[in-house]
Amino acid sequence: MIKLVKTAEGHLMATLIITNGTSAADLLREAQIGDAILPWEDVLHEGPVPDADDTLFAAIRSKALADGYVHTEASVMETFKNRFDILRAHQDFDRIDLWFEHDLYDQLQILQVLDMLSRFGRTNNVFITQAPTYLGMQKPDTISRFEELTLPVLDRMFAFASKAWHAYTSGGPEAVNALRKEPIPGFPFMGHALLRALQELPGSDGLSRTERQILYSLDRGVTRPGMLFAQVQNMEEAIFLGDLTFFQILSGLQYCQRPALTGLPQDFKARILSNSEQRKEFITSPLHITDFGKKALSGHADFLSENGLHRWWGGTELTTADHWRWEDDGELLSHHRAA
Repeated sequence: MIKLVKTAEGHLMATLIITNGTSAADLLREAQIGDAILPWEDVLHEGPVPDADDTLFAAIRSKALADGYVHTEASVMETFKNRFDILRAHQDFDRIDLWFEHDLYDQLQILQVLDMLSRFGRTNNVFITQAPTYLGMQKPDTISRFEELTLPVLDRMFAFASKAWHAYTSGGPEAVNALRKEPIPGFPFMGHALLRALQELPGSDGLSRTERQILYSLDRGVTRPGMLFAQVQNMEEAIFLGDLTFFQILSGLQYCQRPALTGLPQDFKARILSNSEQRKEFITSPLHITDFGKKALSGHADFLSENGLHRWWGGTELTTADHWRWEDDGELLSHHRAA
């Protein structure tokens, strides 16, 4: 429940804080920063992220994010509804503060939040705090130090956020790649975040950067899924993947037509992590890279051509017959479409 603070004259003095997730939200509450806190909690680098009105957007995202176990489609839809209701009532807040981190997960949320506020006509008294580290790893007595990084969101920042958000939801990789090369006003971590998003497109080996890092680590002796998760996180300049996303990607490398690895006891589902026996079995299973995985890792095989592709990158649907590829060498983006 949002508690509004008023002066004796009845003027609203509530501050709404919007942040990435529940860990940061809980710490900000404990630190007594802000009057109301809204955790955004949307993994915008996963599943379809359409250029659609709020109702359709919520319906599509709810279906994509629901796992049928921890989060049902109805519960996710309710979260979206509450979020939109709060932002539509932005006039109830004297000030809106955004508290976000430097990684891809957070930077995409910044774009969506600012685009939405702009659409709702709220561009005054909006501020942003962009931490160069992870808010959820702070303590109540240390998270407040990031307040010194707080800056007002200027008109040109709103304009960039809306342009970048629409590039991600409807323009596709080409539009995002072009945009990240332009001057980016007020968002010091956005350029790298957009590059990191492009790196999740398949390369000439048919692997995303995350898939490639998994096989690289496995080939060098990190064989347990739990340890692989930690190792792959350590290979990131800014960690953005959660464990559910990672284990889904890991499973995709085995449960496919031509596996790049073997050893997982079952295809990953979210319910596994809430069952102690299944969780232990899954994260401690010894894995092995296959000969095909070694060939893909060395660039002598194409994982995509052998196993096909169907997933979303923002608002762009990637399929075997129509997809984009990214090469870090030369930062080359190419569109592949079957004749």
